[in-house]
Amino acid sequence: MTTIAASLYSPEACYHCQLPIGLGDDFQCELASQTRSFCCPACLSVAQTIHAGGMGAFYQHQESMDRRPQEPLLKERFTAFDDEEFQQRFVKNNRETVTDNLSANNDTPQTLYIELLIGGIHCAACIWLLEKQLMRLEGMTKVSVSLTEQKATLQWQKNTLKLSTICRAIAAIGYEPEPYHHDQLIELQQREQRTALRRLGIAGIGMMQAGMFAIALYAGDLGYIDDASRNFMRTISLLVATVVVTYSARSFFIGAWRGIIRGKPVMDLPVAIAIGLAYGASIRATISGTGEVYYDSVTMFTFLLLAGRYLEMRARHYSGRLSTNLHSLLPSITTRIEMLDGEAIHQPIPLFKIKKGDLLLVKTGQTIPADGIITDGASSVNEAQLTGEFDPIHKQVGDTVIAGTINVSHPITFRVEATGTDLQLEAIGQLVNLAQSSKPRIAELADRLSLSFISVILIISAATYLTWLQLDPDKAFWITLSVLVVSCPCALSLATPAALTAASNRLRQSGLFVAAAQLWETVPTVQHIVFDKTGTLTKGLFTVHQTLPLSNHSEAECLSLAAQLENTSEHPIAHAFAPYDKKVAEEISVTTHHGIEGSINGKRYRIGQAHFASEWHTNPTPTPPSSTNNTGQWILLSDQQGPCAWFQLQDELRDDAQSTIDQLKQQGLILHMLSGDSSGSAEQLSQQLGIEHCQAGASPADKLTYIQQLQNVHTNNHKETVMMLGDGINDIPVLAAADVSIAMANAPDVAKTQSDCVLLSGQLSGIIDLIQLSHKTRTTIKQNLTWALLYNACIIPLAAQGLIPPYLAAIGMSLSSLLVLLNSLRLHRWQSTTANP
Repeated sequence: MTTIAASLYSPEACYHCQLPIGLGDDFQCELASQTRSFCCPACLSVAQTIHAGGMGAFYQHQESMDRRPQEPLLKERFTAFDDEEFQQRFVKNNRETVTDNLSANNDTPQTLYIELLIGGIHCAACIWLLEKQLMRLEGMTKVSVSLTEQKATLQWQKNTLKLSTICRAIAAIGYEPEPYHHDQLIELQQREQRTALRRLGIAGIGMMQAGMFAIALYAGDLGYIDDASRNFMRTISLLVATVVVTYSARSFFIGAWRGIIRGKPVMDLPVAIAIGLAYGASIRATISGTGEVYYDSVTMFTFLLLAGRYLEMRARHYSGRLSTNLHSLLPSITTRIEMLDGEAIHQPIPLFKIKKGDLLLVKTGQTIPADGIITDGASSVNEAQLTGEFDPIHKQVGDTVIAGTINVSHPITFRVEATGTDLQLEAIGQLVNLAQSSKPRIAELADRLSLSFISVILIISAATYLTWLQLDPDKAFWITLSVLVVSCPCALSLATPAALTAASNRLRQSGLFVAAAQLWETVPTVQHIVFDKTGTLTKGLFTVHQTLPLSNHSEAECLSLAAQLENTSEHPIAHAFAPYDKKVAEEISVTTHHGIEGSINGKRYRIGQAHFASEWHTNPTPTPPSSTNNTGQWILLSDQQGPCAWFQLQDELRDDAQSTIDQLKQQGLILHMLSGDSSGSAEQLSQQLGIEHCQAGASPADKLTYIQQLQNVHTNNHKETVMMLGDGINDIPVLAAADVSIAMANAPDVAKTQSDCVLLSGQLSGIIDLIQLSHKTRTTIKQNLTWALLYNACIIPLAAQGLIPPYLAAIGMSLSSLLVLLNSLRLHRWQSTTANP
């Protein structure tokens, strides 16, 4: 079924799970007078436990299972996933490889990316199993599974591996893959809840029925019932318990068996063993007519476990709904304006039929269905869903509107500029998905601990049983049962992901989208925060404040020439000249960080920094008027004969820049400004804001060197940690190099892909929220892990001493997991302690 890179594995298979043994990973022990080889210590430990319990025949059964023919339907079931139209809809080029592919040659393997909804996962062991098995496929480059959203994010090489092969591999280990969509997730969660309620209801009814007969049987032990009646009630109790075990407790046995056949113990294994042993012992007593029956305990135990799982599932689903797919913000139908015989016709059309260039009408209160530019009307638009800014923003003709935002006050008409995967909403959604699919180191450590913990529990349970078999055989079974139940590491596996999900969703409400989970570990250690100037500390909305012609050109001619040179650029400075001319110069060339050169009516011009614009001339570089007046930024326009005009540009400071800088300084952080502006306005702004360290006129290489120098400073044998905020293409190197990188909302997509998070709200105070919440999140994770570890450390010895009955063990395990979830969900309601301006 799978293709495994042969060079990575020895030809021998693991005795327990039958998977190939990695080179250098051969673990051996002697079983049944033969030396057996294993792929990992967990397989070795489980196999020893199985043989020690006299169940060595399991491996003969496993060999017969492995020799059975594969289900024919499995081979054909996912063939449609390789269909070209299917892949155009659901499969994308991986966003992480976009910048790499810019410089790659045509021989570079194409990397594809998809999100699959995975039915049947419910714990960290399921996630570990899926990730481990899929990474064995040749051509698979990345696998990340989210427990909260029950979603797998996959990345693979197109020419090496097929999507149908991936899905068959998932189905073969007992899970159900299908293309991810938010509506399908909701439907899956609803099905899960209905199934869980049915199982819980049947377990509850069975518990009451078995309990009723148990009371009579206990009375019979006092001599008030004859043997025939006792045997009859035992038989009826057997029937009731059988329904509960085979239906309500089915998921425990399926999960346990899935882990056994793959050689990896999962959280369901201790539970399944406990239920199976109690049920089996009761059947034996019923058939033989001697001994005790435990049908009431079996049904009660199943009911309590299912009740805990159901509450845990509801909390997990709630946490997942906080991460609602952003595409659910879009309407299903919109209104297109079509011209017929000179008359405008309003035609309702489905959202998927919108194409670039269409004119759409959005009435008051409706959601804007695509990205575009307003062509008629003016209104206020609520962008809170995307930016966290609840005050409506005034929009008029020529302004851009974003899909998913809400038209508040008046009808508007706009021309569609982007749909489908080109929407800004799509880029934001990919950032959210990337954050949910990535895991910080502490989460990976918790997963490994929980999986190793299961093997340890099996050993402790076996030792407990053998010890009590010598001390008091009548108590050995029930005490071992309590140990198996009370030690389930669900709380340990939920401790980190639950907290990270709640914290990420809380930041989304503030308009800050987290794209890298490692950020939560790094932000609390930050010592330096470095700001770009234009578009970061300022709004990046330049206006031409003053024009000083230096030749025989008029002021209007100078503005027109500058506009024609700048009209091809996306730099914020270019937008300052946009109103003055719509034509575009020819033979444009851009020198990054310096300026633009082009031809207008056969004559060459340059605009930009003074030294760049005057390189054609033998005269010294002219001194900008800013040498005596440090307000605004001056740029020079010149032709091949000499300077033509100075332009003074002014950029407005962000409203909360001063208050944010003051609060960051109060927290003891060291602040820096890096700017490519050499006019002197950067130094003036740094003094105005109180930023002590400023480097102006910095090229991208200079900025990178500056960041690296900060990182090379060591304090107490630890490297300094640097956070960088930027918004331009020239900031990409430093965003990639910084320990924590934040891109502004106006940054190009390629800059956002290099960032750990994106500040869509445009409010710098979001940094304060990020820093405060990261400390709170780290504290919450520590609380969760401490509770989970202390709970098990304290409760297991008590259970092993026989001080905790099985029903209390089931209640304690469920409440422990629920406590971790509720503690994590507090992060979603967290409020900043620092007032914003």
